[in-house]
Amino acid sequence: MRHATWTTIESTPTALRLYRYFRRLPERIRRPLAFIAMPRWHLATASVRRAADGRVLSGPFAGMRMELTQTSRRQLLGYLLGTQELELRPAIEQIIARGYRTILNVGAADGYYAIGLAMKLPGASVVAFEALPEHHSQLRRAAKANGVAERVRLQGFCSACDLDRELRRAAAPAILVADIEGGEIDLLAPDKINGLRQTDILVETHDALVPGVTDILISRFRTTHDIERIWARPRRLSDFPKGVLPRLPLLLPDTTVELMNERRQGRQQWLFLTAKETASGAAPSGSRQRRGRNSGDNA
Repeated sequence: MRHATWTTIESTPTALRLYRYFRRLPERIRRPLAFIAMPRWHLATASVRRAADGRVLSGPFAGMRMELTQTSRRQLLGYLLGTQELELRPAIEQIIARGYRTILNVGAADGYYAIGLAMKLPGASVVAFEALPEHHSQLRRAAKANGVAERVRLQGFCSACDLDRELRRAAAPAILVADIEGGEIDLLAPDKINGLRQTDILVETHDALVPGVTDILISRFRTTHDIERIWARPRRLSDFPKGVLPRLPLLLPDTTVELMNERRQGRQQWLFLTAKETASGAAPSGSRQRRGRNSGDNA
């Protein structure tokens, strides 16, 4: 469903009730009705799913097989296109180049980062925390399908005690990748979890849910980390993967851009925090240090 259409439905109680009724209809009735209502959208999404055949089509995790939940399959085709959170590609490339031995992924969802980084870093162990049990079966199947199941340990909700325990036992160097819908304000507290001071962190911040959380985290880590602030941007037609369905951008340019829409409210931000001192007490190498920016105000 197009993002604008869903936003309209969400903001209109009558439309939302009708949509919920529609979702309860049998598939044999719902599918043709949906196609009649939005033929271009459904032709485009069907084309992407057929081209992908369950694999990521571009980006750092190209070739990874994904087991998406029903919600992700309907709403987040960017995972299959490889355009999801494409603003993070430089950060992901740095993570891969640094050769981390431990990856802690809090808020693993469908496993895009947990499994993708396990594939790209064959010497790493991954601990994937995901609080929603409905994601677990898909994540386990995807880890097995990509040959990394023996290196991905799946856990449920991540408390401060859980994170502290995993950081204490982690083989260095370690990185924490977090997307927890505002929970970062409580979990990323170096005064409570000392190991965070020596751990690199890539975190999605949610100021729409916790006003000011990005600036709060910057203030917490300013003395211990080099901080890069990453801003989301609108998708462009040029972001569509080259060589994938080359006629689609020509025939349906607006729909092609909409396929990459990530359905976010407001302007999204991430923080990429590089520890100035490692867990061993040694300063990072010069090349590693230069990858971080020294100000939390970069856009």
